Amino acid sequence: MKTNIAPTGQDNDSPKLVNKLTDDVFKITDNISGEVIDLDVAFPDANNYWRIWGKQLLIRVCGGYVSPNTQALSARFSTVFAKLIQVKKLTAWATKYHPDRPLTQWGETECSSYVNALAFNEIEQTDNHERFKRKKLLAFHSIKKDITLLKTTGKYYRKGFLNDGLLLHLPKNFIQTVLKQKVIDMEVDYVEWLKGDSLARIPLEISMVLLSEAIEILRHSSTHLLQAYFRAQRGEFKLSPHSVVFHGQEGLEPRLQLYIKGDTLRKRQGGDKNLNSKVKQFAKKIEREYAKLQGLDKALPISDIFTLKGGVHVNELCLEVYNACMIVFLCLTGIRVHELSNVDADDYDIKSDGTWMFRTNINKTHLGLSEMRSMSGLVAEAAMILNDLSYVPKRGQTDEGSMPLFAQSFRSAHFGATPSDIKTKKLGISTGNIRKNVQGFYENLIKKHGEHLRQICESIIPHGFRHCFADFAIRRFDGDVLEAIRQHYRHRVGSSFTSSYTDSKGFDDISQGAERRYIKELLQRMVGEDAGDFTGAMALHIRHEVSKVAFRSPEELDEFMNDLSNDFDSLIPHEFGFCLVLTKTKHLSKCLDKKTGVPNLLNGCFELCSGCHHSFRSKKSNYDSVLRNVISHQDFLDRFPLKNSQHFKVSERLVERGNKILDAME
Repeated sequence: MKTNIAPTGQDNDSPKLVNKLTDDVFKITDNISGEVIDLDVAFPDANNYWRIWGKQLLIRVCGGYVSPNTQALSARFSTVFAKLIQVKKLTAWATKYHPDRPLTQWGETECSSYVNALAFNEIEQTDNHERFKRKKLLAFHSIKKDITLLKTTGKYYRKGFLNDGLLLHLPKNFIQTVLKQKVIDMEVDYVEWLKGDSLARIPLEISMVLLSEAIEILRHSSTHLLQAYFRAQRGEFKLSPHSVVFHGQEGLEPRLQLYIKGDTLRKRQGGDKNLNSKVKQFAKKIEREYAKLQGLDKALPISDIFTLKGGVHVNELCLEVYNACMIVFLCLTGIRVHELSNVDADDYDIKSDGTWMFRTNINKTHLGLSEMRSMSGLVAEAAMILNDLSYVPKRGQTDEGSMPLFAQSFRSAHFGATPSDIKTKKLGISTGNIRKNVQGFYENLIKKHGEHLRQICESIIPHGFRHCFADFAIRRFDGDVLEAIRQHYRHRVGSSFTSSYTDSKGFDDISQGAERRYIKELLQRMVGEDAGDFTGAMALHIRHEVSKVAFRSPEELDEFMNDLSNDFDSLIPHEFGFCLVLTKTKHLSKCLDKKTGVPNLLNGCFELCSGCHHSFRSKKSNYDSVLRNVISHQDFLDRFPLKNSQHFKVSERLVERGNKILDAME
């Protein structure tokens, strides 16, 4: 009689391991489609040490095992595949030049050599495409991604997720320091090479114009009329758009039009005897809702506001509003296209303060939306309008009848339909239509403002908006940013709100890129026409640095600003000013933690920042906030009875310092 003996560490009842470090193929469940896909992890150009390490890194890229019992992996396959290419390059190069040296022992020499190998396409791999082999210099953004992964290994190592990782601290401008002169020697435009770090990114000035146009559409009187009309159509006095609102029976004029003109309504023969009364109630409902949306104290008569000319006209206006809502979502949330097309109106609960919060983690769809938790400001405003512009209630349905937020249920044919009818017709917007409509919105903008926009940005794709939300967020206190956007982000960035819309993939790269662009923009403004707007120690330092150089062309100044921007470690905008940390004087930060030697930048406040070497201010952005701080502390001094207390002295010092800041702004 034979007895089956399970291998060590695994009994007969143990589940089978889906993935093992000895496997040459990992099975990964794509968390978008649910499909199980094979990933080749053989690493033919790596030795055994780097091969095993590379597999460990890919497991971590997937977020670790779904379950340690099965070692199953779940991630977005396209993301993992892109990381696989990066890991292959790193392990192939390390095997050739440092087969026995772990990353923990790498210094600047090894990292510099790796950067050069990446930049000048010197890493040989068996599966390199022939077209790729011919490239002499890779894009800056591509190199940056590889080095970001290298830096990340150190984080994983410190947390115990990897048995090896880079411990060396690489400054933000490490790649530029290593490659600048060599790129120039190749007669490549160095500034343009750096700018090419985000091919799909929509220029800030274009995204501002797009968003400004979208906001104008959302808040236009015609949009308010549409909202009022559809709210009435979902009420108890709804009227058939075919026979009562836009068309009449038997060639007669529509009853609503007769009522609007003040004509006597003919008696109803058969059917609904109360139709004439409904027409009046319907009109009154539109008047009340329109007044509410317009903020009017007294409702205007429907004859003054009802400009809808028919079903086709309603469709055209609704499509324009839908596209504007799409622009708002894409600009201000960082949401991906496939996520936008799958958001359901019932995925949210609306809190009393107007913020929309996800009710669940949306685990049923695995659409990357588990990180997208809240909507407020302009995004919530757009979502509310999308819900309004529908003959059918989009919210409050059962799970089976849940409707897409972007379902186009505003056509006359949808009057009287049920949510389940709408769902079966698949009226949610497709990813293809999102791309088409976004470009269409831009084309209409060019027709309105001129072809010069196309010279700045020839065309736009939805993915380019992934960068816009970070660009807007970091400028939330900037006086140059459209006021509606400022209000959208005010007091919300710095909490989970900033990243709540994205699925976090690439979030660090996006936010860091926005920060570097903004630093350079601020530097240019501080020495340009807006120089008089900026005051403070750091503004003086920057102007002093620029004054040392005689520039012969705008290109030389631009290159100098690129170099100068790399001297700074970070930028934090506050209501009361900006914190721009110079790397070499980081230890002088007023918020420095003496135990760790690291500045607590996110804990910045007027008391600390107003006296710090790294601070500067803009009159048009920060004056009101500085004034409020001074008035608040002066009020405290006037009322506080203990004149010799420490609290009194702090406020006294802040009032004195604040008044000096205000004087400098005059």
